[in-house]
Amino acid sequence: MRYMTMREQRINNQKTIKEENIKTLFSLISSDPGITRAQLGRVTTLSPTTVSTLVDELVQRGLVVETGPADTQSAGRKPISLKVNPRGRQLALFSLSRWGIRFWLYNLALEEVDTHFIEYSADHYGGFAEEADGTEPDAGEDYMSLIESILIKSPYCDPSRLLAICISFPGIRLAREKAFSWSAMRVSFSEADVLQLEKRLNVPVFLGNAALSRAYAEKKYLEGPNAQVQDLIYVTVRDGLGAGIIAGGVFLTGRDNSAGEIGHVSVDYKGKRCACGQRGCVEQFVTIDALTERVQKALNLKELPTVAEIGEQCLKGNPIACEIVDDVAAMLFTAIFSTVCVSGIKRVVIGGGIEQLGDYFLDQLRAFPRNNPRNKLARDIDISYARSGLYGDIRGIAQFYLDNVFTITMDPDDMNGQNGWEPITAQAVPGRALL
Repeated sequence: MRYMTMREQRINNQKTIKEENIKTLFSLISSDPGITRAQLGRVTTLSPTTVSTLVDELVQRGLVVETGPADTQSAGRKPISLKVNPRGRQLALFSLSRWGIRFWLYNLALEEVDTHFIEYSADHYGGFAEEADGTEPDAGEDYMSLIESILIKSPYCDPSRLLAICISFPGIRLAREKAFSWSAMRVSFSEADVLQLEKRLNVPVFLGNAALSRAYAEKKYLEGPNAQVQDLIYVTVRDGLGAGIIAGGVFLTGRDNSAGEIGHVSVDYKGKRCACGQRGCVEQFVTIDALTERVQKALNLKELPTVAEIGEQCLKGNPIACEIVDDVAAMLFTAIFSTVCVSGIKRVVIGGGIEQLGDYFLDQLRAFPRNNPRNKLARDIDISYARSGLYGDIRGIAQFYLDNVFTITMDPDDMNGQNGWEPITAQAVPGRALL
């Protein structure tokens, strides 16, 4: 089992240099199907012999296939086009939320093979009840069993081709407790539960924070050959409120992985006690559930409105909808501004589902620094909606795994976690026996 992180440490030797070169070629072939060996040589500046040798190895390993002569105007023998083998390895991807589990099956070109949503409410564990004491019941066995069942029932999942199981979840790893806290779902699970799943399926399991996964997806979307994203705050508003922060090209996580928990910035120190123990945390007001329930009650609607429907009401000038959305924007900007002040990063992306509110909400967020020109700390804050998609956490954790964890010529453990993961080994947990 491995957990998402991103380090600057790098060890260069002959093995790692070869691994990085072959991974570079694989990534280029994945992003540009039909590319040829000659084009790879020009893009990477590797010698023709090195490119040919490494591409041959990719073909032999079943990761890449030759698709025939390329369509070129040059005379002579046509170069051979390459693409990632669609019948090769697979990635099983899971996004956990308060209301259930969304499943995707990708090939290594990150093309969708299978997907569906399984309803499973975290509410029945009691963490959202008014009288809840803030403790998080261990629901790990239940969720790992659900994940196993989904894989077994998928008609397209081939266990012999499964490269890894990647799980994006709205919470953090608690290293001292050997557990994961799903703060936005009010439940937790032990490392032992994940290790048992890994043992049963004989497939590596990789876990990542949902906000960090979304931040990585946005970074990859925004980057190009001549544009690298070094600093970014991705604010995800969904079941909870959190931020994935990239600073200097690496994740800002803090010693105990708690950096980015901006949902626990207080906007009312006399307000309702939050599950974290503080009062008036912004996460109590700025989530999709809180927004839709508030609008439903204020407009006396029979059913919960969608986020997009609320955005449409604002554009039509509905005063009640506008007042509520204005209030949510003000509280969200408080959390954003606090994060900007601490990190110094002023490129902010909003996603997770709240972006479906549309232009009205984004204009309100952008108005705060614009309407306070004397606030030098808020000057030049760039707020935009995510362009990596509604399910950017799935795309992000899949891309992160292929970029930083997946190895072709080396044993992953030989990389010593240097590129982007933290190994978690089997350890006994009180009350739990490892299989």
